[in-house]
Amino acid sequence: MKSFILAADVGGTNIRTALLNKEGEVLRSLKRPTLAQRGREALINRLVQMFNDTLKEGGVGLNEVRGIGVGFPGPMDVERGIVFNPPNLKGWQEVPLKDVLEKEMNRPVVLENDANAAALGEYWKGAGRGTGSLVCLTLGTGVGGGVVLDGKVWHGAKGIAGEIGHMTLVKNGRSCGCGNRGCLEAYGSSRGVIATMQELLERHRIKPKEAITVEAMGKWARAGDSGLGGLAQRAIREAGISLGIAIANVANLLNPEIFVLSGGVTNLGEYLFGPLRDEVNKRALPKAVEGLKIVKAVLGDNAGVTGAARALLLRSGRS
Repeated sequence: MKSFILAADVGGTNIRTALLNKEGEVLRSLKRPTLAQRGREALINRLVQMFNDTLKEGGVGLNEVRGIGVGFPGPMDVERGIVFNPPNLKGWQEVPLKDVLEKEMNRPVVLENDANAAALGEYWKGAGRGTGSLVCLTLGTGVGGGVVLDGKVWHGAKGIAGEIGHMTLVKNGRSCGCGNRGCLEAYGSSRGVIATMQELLERHRIKPKEAITVEAMGKWARAGDSGLGGLAQRAIREAGISLGIAIANVANLLNPEIFVLSGGVTNLGEYLFGPLRDEVNKRALPKAVEGLKIVKAVLGDNAGVTGAARALLLRSGRS
């Protein structure tokens, strides 16, 4: 009886692999640097080695594994398992990763975008458990998005649905890594909130003694509402407002039951969530926010591997 699932969450910095049972419980996990700078082959070799090490640590044989789910960054063809040039991984132009891993591991492999995997994980076993529809925003260096409707990820016609981070908020605003200007990612990500803080510091001619990070901004904001603390509160509030505008737009469009927010920016707490919720309530249609929940993710590092495992179960015909 094949009762186990291998899963991976591949990022530009780290890879996390896990062994799960069919109920979605993480039994063993590993986390190691991606070593993306060493190229595609090195990353694939590392991933395969981590799968084998995870099995060894879990005391499970490959013959007991029903399949492998992989959350991977960037655009992809999820049905064919082809990765299309992720921005943070060089040398990945149209790589048939599904076929490569199936050959290496001799098990069925399912690929899913990493943000979609995180959304599916939170829907299945996290903050969205028991709901019918969910939108997940990952607030890290960028802003990732995933949409789950009736228990399944909504991929769209070309597999790029859920790219909420590239919703245009400000005409001719800040430049974004996607090539556009004024995207949500340029304002609501860690880079965005830091950029706002830098602008405020320059305007007030203040030079902090430590590096400007999201963690430092949280500390400054909690210290008080004058000087650095006041500017940090203001910068965080602006990020919250930007996120609130985007969430209001998505709420009007999709009317989900819950928005789940994950990533380091969410550690700014109510300095972020307060203005965010106020903006959503102010801008969204009343029925769109009736009973709407906006909460912090609960699965942490397990969200991606849990969602990747769920994707494997769904596409193998077992729910």
